[in-house]
Amino acid sequence: MMMRSNLVPRHESNRRRAAVAVLTAITLVVLLSFASLAVDLGFVRAVCGDMQHTADAGALAGASALMQSDGEDIDSANDRAVDVIERMLKSQGVDALDDQIIEVGTWDFNSREFTAASETTKKSFAVRVVGVRNKTPLFFAAIMGKYSTDVTREAVALASGPCGGIWGLEGVRAGSINTDSYDSTAGSYSVDTAGENGDICSGRDITTGGSFNIHGDVMPGFGFGLTVNGSSGEITGYTTSHRGGLPSVPVDLEDAKYTNDNGSIALTAQGKSPYRSPGHMALQSGDNLTLAGGTYYFESIRLTGGATLTVAGPTTIYVAGAVDCTGGGIVNQTQSPHDLTIKSAGPTFRLGGGSAFYGTLLAPSADVVLGANANFYGMVIGRILELKGDTTIHVDESLPDYESIGAPMPSLVK
Repeated sequence: MMMRSNLVPRHESNRRRAAVAVLTAITLVVLLSFASLAVDLGFVRAVCGDMQHTADAGALAGASALMQSDGEDIDSANDRAVDVIERMLKSQGVDALDDQIIEVGTWDFNSREFTAASETTKKSFAVRVVGVRNKTPLFFAAIMGKYSTDVTREAVALASGPCGGIWGLEGVRAGSINTDSYDSTAGSYSVDTAGENGDICSGRDITTGGSFNIHGDVMPGFGFGLTVNGSSGEITGYTTSHRGGLPSVPVDLEDAKYTNDNGSIALTAQGKSPYRSPGHMALQSGDNLTLAGGTYYFESIRLTGGATLTVAGPTTIYVAGAVDCTGGGIVNQTQSPHDLTIKSAGPTFRLGGGSAFYGTLLAPSADVVLGANANFYGMVIGRILELKGDTTIHVDESLPDYESIGAPMPSLVK
């Protein structure tokens, strides 16, 4: 009987060897590709981490310079960012400073967008750094024809300058509003010499429902926003949330309650008592009461029917309760905001529109309402500040500062 041979023909063996060689080659390519992916990806991730740290540090350094200069020294911010970036790149063994992008501008919390400063930007508190490392070499990927890659990482840091002048500590609601500033010690207000410090500030939201023309900053509280529901307008200053603490506005009534000039108060122009009950002033029907310069204390104030309260010299008025002057007005004869300060601990303070008020109004516990068409010269602080239609406020820069305080160090927002 003949035995069948198990030997494979030579030509069939050669084909198998060729197939194995091809499979081996393909396998090696796949393995090298995975090696490339693992090694080069790890390396690139490390480079990305270095570049992110560099961008973060540069942005924070630049923003700290802006905080110190109240948002005005752009050159100092750029120089400080460059210095930090240069030192960090050298520590990483890289000398490619020319590739880095450094910009100074503003940050919008609502849209989370950075806008580079222009010639019309008054103040800048945001710094954007784009860390770039071009042609970062790759290792195993070179086998696949990929020899290098570009790495970029971005950071935006935000600082904050002080805000002051017009405060709604727990919110501002405005109709049509116009603001600017002046220095009363240098002369009367003039639109030709008006300044850019008509800031509107809050520890919470700021909402406007009409047109606005703000020659100054508009700064809601950190984490809150500016909402414009009306027609467009102009804001010449900074529009990002301030990052400092609220101003300290103490209203201590104790001394004024027992030591004051109330004893010098005479009858009104119509020969009437100015009180409806002890301590509660009430003027009506076109009547007027004139106060000589001094310190006065009232439980409440109410003006109706076109009545007026006139101060004839440097005067400080303390009020424990509500103030309602919507039907009358407070007249400062000197027209110097330094000559009238009202400190209120009450829950509400209402001023009528259509007349000019010159002075400082400090009512940190009150809902303060300024009537439509009001013209206010000086400074105002309320708990909630409501500005009716077509209110105009001219902040007096020479009054004592009640600005945001204790601004923290800059932080990264992107």
